[in-house]
Amino acid sequence: MAHTRPSDPYAPARGELVWDSARQRLGEVMDRTGSHYQLRPLGGGTEWNAAPDDITPSGRPRLATHDRCAECQEIKARHREATRVGDLDEARSWTATMGRHQRLAHS
Repeated sequence: MAHTRPSDPYAPARGELVWDSARQRLGEVMDRTGSHYQLRPLGGGTEWNAAPDDITPSGRPRLATHDRCAECQEIKARHREATRVGDLDEARSWTATMGRHQRLAHS
C-alpha cells in the first residue's frame, strides 16, 4: 500500500488578497498570529482574525502602489486632511465614503 501525503494547506503570504468564507469578505493578509491569519479590508480598516480553513485565494492580484485606484487615493487624502485639522466628523464621513467605494468599485 502506497503512502500518500496530504496536500499542503494553503498558506498565503503577507499582502496577498484572500477570501474569508466565514465572513464573506475579501481581505489582505497582514500577519499570522498563532493559528489564525489577521486580515484587513482593502483600502485599510479594522483587522479581523480568520481561521486557515476559512480562507482561499481571491484570484485577484494585489495592486502595486502606482496602480492603485485614483478615487481611493483621493478619498484617503481627504480623510488624512480632515484628521490633520481635527475635523473628526469629516474624517468619519470619508471613512464611510471609502467603505461605499470599496464595495462598489472593488468587490
